[in-house]
Amino acid sequence: MILSSGGSADALTADDVLNKMSDEQRHGYVSGMVDAFAFARWQANKPDKTGMQCIYNWYYSGDADTKRKIYAWFERHLDKHADALLFVLVKKECGE
Repeated sequence: MILSSGGSADALTADDVLNKMSDEQRHGYVSGMVDAFAFARWQANKPDKTGMQCIYNWYYSGDADTKRKIYAWFERHLDKHADALLFVLVKKECGE
C-alpha cells in the first residue's frame, strides 16, 4: 500500500525549518536528521561506532551553542536544503 498526500516531495529549505515550523517541530526535524546521519555513518562503518558516536556527542552533548550554530547556519542559507546544510556541519565536526 502506498500513501501519498498528493503534495510535492521537495526537500525542506532552511527557511521552511526556521520560519514555518514551531520550536517543537524544528527540534524534532533537526534531531531526526542528526539521528539519520548517525545511523548512516554506523551502517557505512560498522562495526566501528566512532563516527556515529561523534555525531551523537556533537549534537546531544547538552551544549545549546551547537543548536545556535545550526540555526545561524540555516539563517545564512535560507534558500538551501536543510538536510544538506546540516550534513555540511556534521562533516566538519566528524568527517565522512
